[in-house]
Amino acid sequence: MLLRTVSGADDIDEGDFDLVRIVAAPRLAASPPLPGRLTGAPAPIVVPSGARVRRFRLNGHDAINGKEMDMSRIDEVVPAGAVEIWEIENTVYAHNFHIHEVAFQVLDVDGVKPAAWAGGHKDTVYVPPKSTVRLAVRFGRFTDPGTPYMYHCHILRHEDSGMMGQFVIVKPGTEDRVPRTIPVQHHM
Repeated sequence: MLLRTVSGADDIDEGDFDLVRIVAAPRLAASPPLPGRLTGAPAPIVVPSGARVRRFRLNGHDAINGKEMDMSRIDEVVPAGAVEIWEIENTVYAHNFHIHEVAFQVLDVDGVKPAAWAGGHKDTVYVPPKSTVRLAVRFGRFTDPGTPYMYHCHILRHEDSGMMGQFVIVKPGTEDRVPRTIPVQHHM
């Protein structure tokens, strides 16, 4: 990879592996001052009493809940705006678990609350070998029963082996009306 900064168009030399070209303006202006203090952490995700608990078992390197990824299958149907608890049980070696389109926080790892530095909003969570991580998961409000989001192990070779699942977000009260299979279009 080549990253090169150039001062003007005359200095540009097209190369086979150039990925980024940064061209400075002929005259630069000062940037606005930085704030003296960064904004605070987002508010904690509060799990309501009686929240739904979904359980996911990471089996080896190629399945979640005993199923390999199937693009035509909807694994979970979630009402828009829901706050749920997701329990991620890891039966073997370490995994990194990622959920698309949500905000989540770690509630505990094997019943132990995370340290303060690990308690913020997450995009991906480390799931230690032979452990269970419980997450407070807040879903968005955009609904589309025909276009799923994914959850998966974020280790690329595990994703490629099928350690993924899909969920859709739907209007509250319509969860039982969503088909669990969707047509898969193949582009030729």
